[in-house]
Amino acid sequence: MGKSTAFSILIVAVSLYYLPHNPTQRFSQMISLLRDGVPGQENMTAFDAIYASSTGNDQHSADDPAVANSFYNLATKFYEYGWGDSFHFGFRKIGEPHSHSIRNSQQFVAQKLRVNDMDNVLDLGCGIGGPLRGIVRMTGANVTGLTINEHQVVRAQEMNSQLSPYMQKRCHHVVNDYTNIQGLEENSFAAAFYMESSLHVENRTRTFAETFRMLKPGGRLVAMEYVTLPGWNPNNPVHKDLMELHLHGNGAARTPSIEEALSMMRKAGFAIEEHYDFMDVGKELYGDEEFPWWGDLLEGPHHGFIASLLPAHPYVRTVLPYILDPLTKMGLVPEDVPKAANLMNMGGDGLAGLGRVKAITPQYYVLGVKPIA
Repeated sequence: MGKSTAFSILIVAVSLYYLPHNPTQRFSQMISLLRDGVPGQENMTAFDAIYASSTGNDQHSADDPAVANSFYNLATKFYEYGWGDSFHFGFRKIGEPHSHSIRNSQQFVAQKLRVNDMDNVLDLGCGIGGPLRGIVRMTGANVTGLTINEHQVVRAQEMNSQLSPYMQKRCHHVVNDYTNIQGLEENSFAAAFYMESSLHVENRTRTFAETFRMLKPGGRLVAMEYVTLPGWNPNNPVHKDLMELHLHGNGAARTPSIEEALSMMRKAGFAIEEHYDFMDVGKELYGDEEFPWWGDLLEGPHHGFIASLLPAHPYVRTVLPYILDPLTKMGLVPEDVPKAANLMNMGGDGLAGLGRVKAITPQYYVLGVKPIA
């Protein structure tokens, strides 16, 4: 069998697993992975070594920004293929598509920002710009997204180039470290938001202080934060194993408790006006008909007849490394691709497992305001 024939068969086989319940999913990113490998010539062995000495909710051994950059070289194409352009969670009603979870979270952030047309807004840890574009559509704000990963900026700009002039005028992405922001004017932004992006830094005061510096007096910070919940038990071996999978598989730093996260925002200078677990709102809205935030990653009756986001379902995603590994040995697929696919499974299994036992939330909402005087 020739290389091109084998590659074509692989594409068809993987295509059978693809069901676009989120219109921003891009199967082309899977094709790119199989053909070109992960961006930045990232090495999975080196990445794994960063977490080798970590157990449970321990901090990894390397610099947070460097780890985040490496992780998104490994993860971004997988995320866009399997999840879409918005790398975050949300809740919805059973039977609704994944895109409703994304919309519910972005509408909430847009509401809490309280910004108007062409107000300057920061998106800290913007990924490839899904949330940023959502906020622009809902508010008309002029949003600048920061990410440490060059591939993500290139990809965001490619996507923005297909937008209307109205959107292009308001959507901006730059390579920048949100723990050490360079080249932006201080005291010039009306608002800022984190859409689950501060999980990559252990001392979140570092990034919150930079955001504080960028905001005008009275400026609002809307943060959707990863935190541990009362259900987290650091002495439970199952919890510890799930947390280890989550941190490693999502390139994350140690996860703080609610009080630790709030304290870090206060230390940066913010007055906290409101905070609660936004994921609890889904249960209040829908009751027993709620599709949980972790539901796309785990099997269960919440799916009904067929999974709503098939590439993320464990029956599909766990198979992918086994398909890719022999093809790597045959020289048909770059060697780090199946290893990175396995990393994605680690992250999904760990995080969803923690969510199921109410040990963690990805969207603990915190509203901080920069004092006027």
